Amino acid sequence: MFKKLLPKEHRFFELFEQQTVVIKKGLDLFELLLREYSRRKELTQQIKEMENDADAVAHQIYRLMNNTFVTPFDREDIQTLVDRMDDVMDLLEKASARMEIYDLPAPPENIGKMLAILRKAFDRISSAVGMLRDWKHRDAIFQICVEVNSLENQGDTLLRISLERLFKEASDPFYVIKAKEIYESLEDAIDRCEDLSNVIETIIIKNA
Repeated sequence: MFKKLLPKEHRFFELFEQQTVVIKKGLDLFELLLREYSRRKELTQQIKEMENDADAVAHQIYRLMNNTFVTPFDREDIQTLVDRMDDVMDLLEKASARMEIYDLPAPPENIGKMLAILRKAFDRISSAVGMLRDWKHRDAIFQICVEVNSLENQGDTLLRISLERLFKEASDPFYVIKAKEIYESLEDAIDRCEDLSNVIETIIIKNA
């Protein structure tokens, strides 16, 4: 009877990895949006669908957590891991939606560079999530956390440069407000990657 209560732990890891795959598809679509901006209405809708898919995976994990007697690591850490990954997708969708809603003629300057930093950071997070199945990867995971922290610092620097240029060079105050929101959405997504690295590091330390 007790064995029936024990978790099929691989289901958690499969779902964590599935969530990273969905978010990476969202990042691919956002990159395509920047390259083929005339298709922004269509691509924004596809990114919204990816955001819905990420939500669906998150809810699967929550249900599994609620129905599992013993989880692979602390429930609060699972909750934070899933929430922060969901935040990345939400913020990506928000940035794309704002460009469509505001009907910007082109993406704000440096958005491509900011996306590149976000992609690198989330790629590293995705690798770390895949390593959570086996604690022997702890040193590699710690190194990934250091790399993500460095990328977050790069994101902060790029945001500051972009906002300084925006406030100095843009003549339309409404454009300034719109572009600032889009910059900050992507930078917030990079911040969530750092949050993810912190929770992954916490998981490793607790289970060392």
